[in-house]
Amino acid sequence: MSRLLCTTVVFLGLAAVSFEAATLSAADPKPIPTRQTAIKPSRVQSMASPHVAEHLDVVYARYDKREMHLDLFVPKQGNGPLPTIVVVHGGGWLNGNKTKFRPLAQALAARGFVTAAVEYRLGGEAKFPAGIQDCNTAVRWLRTAGQKYRVDPKRIAAVGGSAGGHLAGLMAAAPHVTAFQGDGGNTSASSALQAAVVLAGPLELATGAVAERSRKEPKKSNANQWFGKTVDEAPDLYRQASPFTHISKTSPPMLFMTGEFDHPERNRATRDKLRGFGIPTDILVYKQGKHGCWNQHPWFHPMVEDIDRFLATVLKKSESTRDSNPIRTGWGEIHRLATRVELHVQKLPASGMLTIPRLNVPIGDVYLQGDAEKSPIKVRPGVKDWQFTLPKTAKVGAVVVIETKATPYLPQLPRIVSQAKDNSVTLPAHHAVTHGRMLRYEPQPHKNTVGYWVDAKDFCEWHFHVDQPGRFDVQILQGCGKGHGGSEVAVVVGEQQMKFTVEDTGHFQNFKRRTIGTLTVTKPGRHTLRIQPVRKAKAAVMDVREIRLVPAKK
Repeated sequence: MSRLLCTTVVFLGLAAVSFEAATLSAADPKPIPTRQTAIKPSRVQSMASPHVAEHLDVVYARYDKREMHLDLFVPKQGNGPLPTIVVVHGGGWLNGNKTKFRPLAQALAARGFVTAAVEYRLGGEAKFPAGIQDCNTAVRWLRTAGQKYRVDPKRIAAVGGSAGGHLAGLMAAAPHVTAFQGDGGNTSASSALQAAVVLAGPLELATGAVAERSRKEPKKSNANQWFGKTVDEAPDLYRQASPFTHISKTSPPMLFMTGEFDHPERNRATRDKLRGFGIPTDILVYKQGKHGCWNQHPWFHPMVEDIDRFLATVLKKSESTRDSNPIRTGWGEIHRLATRVELHVQKLPASGMLTIPRLNVPIGDVYLQGDAEKSPIKVRPGVKDWQFTLPKTAKVGAVVVIETKATPYLPQLPRIVSQAKDNSVTLPAHHAVTHGRMLRYEPQPHKNTVGYWVDAKDFCEWHFHVDQPGRFDVQILQGCGKGHGGSEVAVVVGEQQMKFTVEDTGHFQNFKRRTIGTLTVTKPGRHTLRIQPVRKAKAAVMDVREIRLVPAKK
């Protein structure tokens, strides 16, 4: 399967970020320009799996002669009832159908969830609140009748995109609102969710883009058609339909996911409200993604992996023993699991080396499966790939186990790091994008660093998103070999930069945390931080394990 590796960058304007440091100077060298390569998206096709049973057009409710259907995707493996996901399609509340998100439902089912892609009444058939009533009815049906499909009634989440994201958010925030339940049956069961994932859906309808279009372009407003009124004609209706209105201390964890070019600032007030109640929430932003990127390559698989990671944690899903989307190579298959990577050898390479793409994850022990002593296998990290030396005793059918410190991430797209609950931003070495001839990420336990910095023209950068802008102390975790200190390095954001001198720490992997200045981010959104050498003093510049942006004390 072809994989796209993209290392692009967008610089920030002066208005968004500024540094406070004694070394700041307008005369400092300008950052090296990089060319942004546009990603060519492709539509995701069916993700049907032999490991998943499909039950299509199952009736979950009836309104007189009108039947409401859902498509169920049930893993054939795994024990007992399974965590379940209601998948809600988009289409501006007026268009689309349950097949629109079928690949997403199939892919999540292949990862161990029961998934239900639901049909709901669109605005041309029935006005609000019919759509949310249908979605809640589907949850109640799953809790009542889903036992034959291995549904765990105590572990149900919703994933929705665009208008479906709004509905997923409203399902999560307002299970207590009687008007949203409807008369589709199973009224004794609860429609409450244990988690929700919102893919670029608007949760604040009485303000922002939805309200603005309702006023300025009333004939083009989908919301006006869905509600039957403009926001000014029925402000209370728009507020009642906004998940933001109903967020409370009982709301479940909620993950927001959106493309870089799809208004990441959307729902910021909702995330702030969730955090105010101590409810786990986060936003993940995807490089160069536009609206609907979750149904397109190359975003589809990374977003499925992130949904799986979030819901597996919240819903306590058992760790999978099989990769539903292995990477195929000339020598076999690469399987990425929650805490390890497995290299399944189907053909012995003449070189005795197994080559895999560089992954964004620190690694632990590497050994042959079945080796009780875990005899270490040599790792050679390159700029773009890693090589593993097979033992001479290895045969076809051997499996090399690479223990990982987190879920392995294939950097088809550069990772955009999210701001933490305490508003700090941690930029680890494994999420750095390296540029140049020799600089690379070295994943071994004693390293876990951006290293091999022997060419002063090489540089690295991180992308990050902040919901809460402000002043941040910039900390670097750097190492440098004895006698090799003294290189001058610039930390660059846009056209501003601050410089520091690399400190000799006695060894390149003897890391020391240093505060090198203060950064002011004035706007929420996606930003880029770059490290580039100004002058190399000795054989190598330094190793970098981490950059941290810590909210500065007022």
